[in-house]
Amino acid sequence: MRRSITHQRRWPLVTTLSAALLIPLASAPGSALAAPADAPAGPRAVAADGTVQALDAINPSSRTAGMFALYTPEFGPSTKTNQFGGEAVLQETATAGTYKVLDVCTVFTSCANKGNNAIPRDGAVLSASPGGTPDVRTFLRDHIHVGELVSLDGLTVRSVSTTIDATDPTAASYPGGVDPASGNCYPGCRGAEQLIVYTAASGRPTTKTNDYGYEVTVVDGRVVSRGGNNREIPADGMVISGHGGRGAWLSSNAIPGAKVAIEGSTLTVTIDESTYIYGAEQALVRAGDSLTAAGQSCLTIDNEGSAAAAAEARSLLDQAAKASEAGDVDGSVALAERAREAAELAWYRTAESRPVEGRGMWVRPTETTPAQIAKTLDEIDAAGVNMVFLETVFQGYTIYPSAVAKDNGIAAQRPEMVGFDPLQVWIDEAHARDIELHPWVHTFFVGAQSVNENGGAGPILEAHPEWAAVEREDVGKTGPQPSSQEEGYFFVDPAMPEPRAYMKSIYEEILTKYDVEGLHLDYIRYPVSQPWQTASFSYSDFSREAFAAEFAKDPYTLTPADPLWKSWDAWREENVTSFVSEVRELQQKLAPETQLSAAVFPDPADGLAKKFQNWADWVDKGYVDVLTGMSFGTSASSVARDTELMRKSVGDENLLYTATYGPFRGSSPDVLVDQTQAVRDAHSDGAALFAYNQLSAPQATALEEGVFRVEATTPHSDLVAASREAGRWTAENVSKAAGACLPEKTATKVQRELDRADSFLEKGKPAEAVEVYAKAASLISGSAEVQPDFAARMLRDLTMYQRWSGQAAAK
Repeated sequence: MRRSITHQRRWPLVTTLSAALLIPLASAPGSALAAPADAPAGPRAVAADGTVQALDAINPSSRTAGMFALYTPEFGPSTKTNQFGGEAVLQETATAGTYKVLDVCTVFTSCANKGNNAIPRDGAVLSASPGGTPDVRTFLRDHIHVGELVSLDGLTVRSVSTTIDATDPTAASYPGGVDPASGNCYPGCRGAEQLIVYTAASGRPTTKTNDYGYEVTVVDGRVVSRGGNNREIPADGMVISGHGGRGAWLSSNAIPGAKVAIEGSTLTVTIDESTYIYGAEQALVRAGDSLTAAGQSCLTIDNEGSAAAAAEARSLLDQAAKASEAGDVDGSVALAERAREAAELAWYRTAESRPVEGRGMWVRPTETTPAQIAKTLDEIDAAGVNMVFLETVFQGYTIYPSAVAKDNGIAAQRPEMVGFDPLQVWIDEAHARDIELHPWVHTFFVGAQSVNENGGAGPILEAHPEWAAVEREDVGKTGPQPSSQEEGYFFVDPAMPEPRAYMKSIYEEILTKYDVEGLHLDYIRYPVSQPWQTASFSYSDFSREAFAAEFAKDPYTLTPADPLWKSWDAWREENVTSFVSEVRELQQKLAPETQLSAAVFPDPADGLAKKFQNWADWVDKGYVDVLTGMSFGTSASSVARDTELMRKSVGDENLLYTATYGPFRGSSPDVLVDQTQAVRDAHSDGAALFAYNQLSAPQATALEEGVFRVEATTPHSDLVAASREAGRWTAENVSKAAGACLPEKTATKVQRELDRADSFLEKGKPAEAVEVYAKAASLISGSAEVQPDFAARMLRDLTMYQRWSGQAAAK
């Protein structure tokens, strides 16, 4: 793993969209392939035959239905899209704004690279998804050809417009924001694929939207901040909120500093050189404020690196202003973007970075050669990750050649990986970089219509259709049926002995054949089972007969009003919990040195009610070592709430690595930094990110330069060693802060207690260390002279060391 202060990246500091690749496009209409006079305003691609296609998004995190997008080197090494659309790979030419087509592949032709194409460092990729009307994939098929030239217009300095669905909606004023099932507003009265404006006139302090969209705050006609949902509505401005594709439009166009105007129901966003200068200025202000705050609270940061980046940003901003005054729009924008990038680096380097914490990353392997695996792990390593959850069993396939699958009449390996053992390569390459490898295994979810030929159920249920879980509305139908609430997903019945035995045999194969650090359970639950009238699971013949044998009642005849309904719920819950217990027994027998972890829903009541997943019971019974609570929130406050809820449920008895979804959601890099810090402050033992496959280059840089800057070891690998290493780091920080953030006498006393705790741990007495850490904490909390932010960090960390030492004592 790379060290903290060398700043030698494998994730390159890619010069941004406007600063390099697309700056010439401000003047692109004068190029040989300029768009016709009647071309649509805004970003667009112009084919060699003159056909124009509007671009819906630039570097979107998720290519939604019917989207025509552009991916640039800023996004990352590849587009990370699926195989159901089409893409054209472009390379820049000597003519500004003009690109040569290197390759085109769509679902309409026989070719291998319909998605996830590599993005050339000197080019871009046009990408079209299915589901639109008209089908945007046909633009690539019919108008983009290898060897021809394509122009990209209106990407840097531009003005784009869209339609507002409603302003300050209520149930009475805007029926489109009302849930027909309940008659009440959706959160914020914002429905699917809608763009809503919220002003202070609404009387609401925040938008009250949920986490499934994107929002920007506008003050004095400019975008001043963006990202997340349920944003505070400014008294002198507005919040613009988009769901789904409308959110993607906002993300691509409403960048910080963009000018916003509303006329009637038309929203217009204008980006010019002042937009980029404003964005860089605000980034520099934030970096300066953060550097000052770090000094005031004695936070250990990369002071030298931050100051150097800030100085560079100031110099570049001065140059950008002069270029703007001289009328050099392209030069001004390029310099402003470089200034913003330097200012962001300055801010990242003011983030806290701890030497002991879990830093997980989920990875769906798409690599089909050892060299590709090594390259991916280089990038993961550079980002500061210390544990990989590698998707090893998913959609009914194993990525490795499985004798167990073959013996059960099931496909022995994912077809695209036949010919070598990817799991072994991943393990070897991860260990070479001091990264832990935890196979991520799907449990009861075994197939998806979207990836199987003719919408089939996948290899497990094709071989054993009798194992299928049966939804209430599907009773009496022939063959496996997908879930209605998790559309297109197939599950096996958690009650049935045969699929349970099969999955345990797969896990046994992994734990005995491979040198892994853990096993990570996912989909360790029933399918979503609400509403009960139609979606409740599972009413297979086996489950109905097994329940009836115990309770003398067919569960299919029960309703929530029946006294036995609670028994039916408990019976299903026990099917999941007993399986976790059996896997735990297997793991302890075969590989007791490994960790058993599980991805769970953070609200235990919600997980239990909808999916019969009682992870709090698993913790109480010691069935798991680590929980990764899946926090889907788009803001730091939302993931902090989820973490606090989980910590309250698990107490001090379990390690918790909160899972945040910034990469998957395409959150801005600063959101990743803020969310990581938020889960730390909410008493998580680490953070895990979903997922590498959506991680952009700017996001990776934020991790590498910011919250994951310092090399870290995992707590679970050795709780005593973790407590000692982290405690010594804290003692160093106390020494540096003495006289500035806490009195010298208090510092001396705290250091003495930290030394005592370390001594107890060295002697194998972690229980005694718990008491000493508590005494050190009382010295901090008992002094009114300790700087508040420093005290909060100290109390957080000392509580964590007590937790780790207590768990070590319990073992």
